Amino acid sequence: MSSLLPPSAASESSAEAHARTGLRILLVEDDPSSQELIRALCERRGDRVEIAADGFQGLRRLAEGEHDIVLIDYHLPEMDGYALARLMKELSRPAGRLRLVGITADRHGLAARRGADQLFDAILVKPLRPADLFGTLDRLAQRAAPAAQSAPADELWARRGLKARPTALLYPEGATGPVEALSQAFRLVASADEADLVLVADEAGLGALRALRAAGPAGLVPSVALTDRLGPACDLVFQVGDPEAWTAVAAASRGFRERRAALPPDAAPDVTSRLLRLLVVAERDLTLHRDATDLAYETGDSPASRMAAVLALAQAGLVHCEPCLQGMRVAVTEAGRASLLRRQPVSAEGGAPALAKASAWAPPSVKGGPLAGRAWSVPGVTEQPSMPDSNAHAPPTANPETVAELCRLIGTDHVERLRERLIEMLKASFVDGADAATLAREAHILVSAAGSLGFDHLAARCRSLECTIRSQRDYRDELMQVRRAAKEIADRQPKRRGLPGLKTCSLPV
Repeated sequence: MSSLLPPSAASESSAEAHARTGLRILLVEDDPSSQELIRALCERRGDRVEIAADGFQGLRRLAEGEHDIVLIDYHLPEMDGYALARLMKELSRPAGRLRLVGITADRHGLAARRGADQLFDAILVKPLRPADLFGTLDRLAQRAAPAAQSAPADELWARRGLKARPTALLYPEGATGPVEALSQAFRLVASADEADLVLVADEAGLGALRALRAAGPAGLVPSVALTDRLGPACDLVFQVGDPEAWTAVAAASRGFRERRAALPPDAAPDVTSRLLRLLVVAERDLTLHRDATDLAYETGDSPASRMAAVLALAQAGLVHCEPCLQGMRVAVTEAGRASLLRRQPVSAEGGAPALAKASAWAPPSVKGGPLAGRAWSVPGVTEQPSMPDSNAHAPPTANPETVAELCRLIGTDHVERLRERLIEMLKASFVDGADAATLAREAHILVSAAGSLGFDHLAARCRSLECTIRSQRDYRDELMQVRRAAKEIADRQPKRRGLPGLKTCSLPV
């Protein structure tokens, strides 16, 4: 893997000018929602932003004016962000003074291009978090200090927002083949309590991973497969020579840590609580397979215990279940996320928890539901009770912390305009008869548009749909999930004048 060097230093006078007048930023982005959001965030800092809607406009703007940093979206019409960055590097003078930041929602795109780490001074993943954007701009604006030589891996992780190499637990214990290479990328540790993530080298390691998850809170860390074959059983796949994999691991490490920190303390969670915590922290769904498989994402509990936990959570409205090609998919509802953040009890004995009573929610009847009376064959479970109506789950809501932060930074009027634009996009997207390329493009745009406004669930669904389409797999399940989530959000948005609470930075969605 090629090493990364710190950005070349700007002059002292230039750094002082930045402090006084802000950065001169060129944003090359074709999506109007992303244009508006990024411009508003940068101008809030005092930076000046010029916008180009495609690569050719970007080259003209660069030639016509002076810019300190160029923010480049990867998926641009006619010329992609990688090709544009190469041209800008060749045309910019003096050499090395221009800073280039790649922006991508494509986990198999920009950062996977050979040489991307050397071409770009930083790569940001959509949906953009204001803190990540601001931190990157601040770092690139500062005069590079002649710091001591750091290890190449430390520089790679620093580019991705980590202060040091992640600590990793390697399973199975005693695995020797990948240790030398991995020890250059991670700091290998022997205790789960010290680990930021778990590396899984082979199928024997999956058993150790599942045992760790079943043991308690120490299992709430990203699981990283070291081969593509193990990918379905883990949160992501890592290969030392793939720059995009480094970006994905850094994002997962930060995300898991932040969501884990928001959980209430629970020294000895039961199976039901442990399942809910895993799904919330991992931000993923759980598939209960009809047929036994060793390569499924598992909690470490027995099939019977896991099914009992799913039933209890579904009855309480904390997860919803629906059929998929492999069997049954279990997804956390917004009520499920709120139950952890509000420290509401989750009962594994049946019946709704305190959260359901407080919100006047009643467990739905299974009669007539899409899963009612359906027998699901889950390995190891002899009796398969019917599942609750999957349509009764709470509608997706915007993350209130994200909304409050945006309101603080760019104002409620800006947030309201972005929300209205998102609703119009949702109503016009994913129509019947659309081809795969159109669906992938719409999903790609909505990863940023929805995620930036706090609709994390929809953004995750859209990312999954886009990845599935681009990998040429059957995407019907993912499309159904996206359409449902998009319709629920669009149907429940109030009129512009009917947004009580927006002035307090809380969108009532």
